[in-house]
Amino acid sequence: MRSRMHPLAALLLAAGTSSVLAADWQMIASDKKRTIELDRASILQSDPGTKVAWGRIVLAESEAEAAGYTTVKALNRYDCRNQTFATIKRVYLDADSSVVKDEKVKVEKDMPVAAGSVDEKLWRDVCKPTGGGAPKNISQLAMNASKAAQAAQAGKQDLRVADYRPVKGTERPAVTKVSEGKGDHANEPAIPIKRNFIDKPAPPPKAEPVPEKPVQAEAPPPEVRRVPAYVPPPRPRPRVVRSPVVSGEAYAAHGAGGPGTPLAHHEIHWSYEGEGAPANWGTLKPEWQLCNVGERQSPIDIRDGIKVDLEPIRFDYRPSNFRIIDNGHTIQVNLGPGNTIAVMGRTYDLVQFHFHRPSEERINGKGFDMVVHLVHKDLDGRLAVLAVLLERGQAHPVMQTLWNNLPLEKHSDYSPEGVAIDLNQLLPENRSYYTYMGSLTTPPCSEGVMWMVMKQPAQVSAEQIAIFSRLYPMNARPVQSVRGRLIKESR
Repeated sequence: MRSRMHPLAALLLAAGTSSVLAADWQMIASDKKRTIELDRASILQSDPGTKVAWGRIVLAESEAEAAGYTTVKALNRYDCRNQTFATIKRVYLDADSSVVKDEKVKVEKDMPVAAGSVDEKLWRDVCKPTGGGAPKNISQLAMNASKAAQAAQAGKQDLRVADYRPVKGTERPAVTKVSEGKGDHANEPAIPIKRNFIDKPAPPPKAEPVPEKPVQAEAPPPEVRRVPAYVPPPRPRPRVVRSPVVSGEAYAAHGAGGPGTPLAHHEIHWSYEGEGAPANWGTLKPEWQLCNVGERQSPIDIRDGIKVDLEPIRFDYRPSNFRIIDNGHTIQVNLGPGNTIAVMGRTYDLVQFHFHRPSEERINGKGFDMVVHLVHKDLDGRLAVLAVLLERGQAHPVMQTLWNNLPLEKHSDYSPEGVAIDLNQLLPENRSYYTYMGSLTTPPCSEGVMWMVMKQPAQVSAEQIAIFSRLYPMNARPVQSVRGRLIKESR
């Protein structure tokens, strides 16, 4: 980790903006859920061989609704010599570009850039730009640079010259080391990656005549031999084809991805067992790293809460039409506007609710047959999740209505005509609750979520539990460390 940062980089960090210049956002990768972009106008040199730049992920509307924000920007530091990067700061924005959360990374961790990943493409674009406006040689660079840039770069060599000196005993540039479990490829000829919509380097500029010095009788040692005016950046060896796009909420705007984070051979979908199990969520995608390293993760085993006079939750639930979805992870029910709760001075709209078996939450070590999570969001994008624990007992009318209208296939939905549910029936008579700050319990495990867990369980029948179990016998994330968080409970 570097102890000092270039003054301009510090200015970017303090200001929390993408650049002191007009932003120049360019797409690096995209899929149906999100788009990853780089602000090329924000790229500047921090220390010799190091650059900083802003990146961002813009979520699709469906993803933004669940996450509680639309865009996450991150200021990253790229080590152009060692092929690593670290996140310095993240800023979360809503659809109106208002700041939802602004955080400086407490521990800046340098992470290796995995070959073939989006991290590598960002690193390459920052450290080795190949745009059409790039100068053709060092003298042209000096002529075109502003006085401010000259002052900032005083005494520093162009990064391409510093990074791509000839290897001893050969005229070709050194190849960046890439480890794929097949040994060190540093001494093999560089083979360009097949060009596609992400990797489109500009063609090499035409060679310009350069005045030559008198020929010396003996060539200088390789270490001091002149570097050509333009040397194409080395490319890693081609890898097994994988999806060129990523999804999630923060690459740096994507967070950090260590070795093995990007998937080399196939996309692993998150699940509750196997390769995509909860223990691996944080490594499946860089933007899901909070699942492994977050400090306010959910669910938790609720113990040692302080008993206080908690403000009652003011429910305004009304009979509503609904759309029921089997999303491949659970049964989810989407609702239109009109159902709200008010607590701690804020009003939250109920967006959707879904089920887990067994309950993700534990109370003093005790688990329950199921739990329903009711997800609410306020006008500022803050999330509040109400958890109602479900235990075996009498049949529940709301759940029976839902089960009557289950979709016939996974990843499909159904909206029955003329059928409504009243979620007041789902709430227990005793409205006392526990509350703490946590996260979403599925990727991307976003933090800053206010949790309210009802103390009294509701009842569902054994048959209703069995129906859900046929679809999802186990879809609960294990309990996470409390890490000293404050837990309050109603007296």
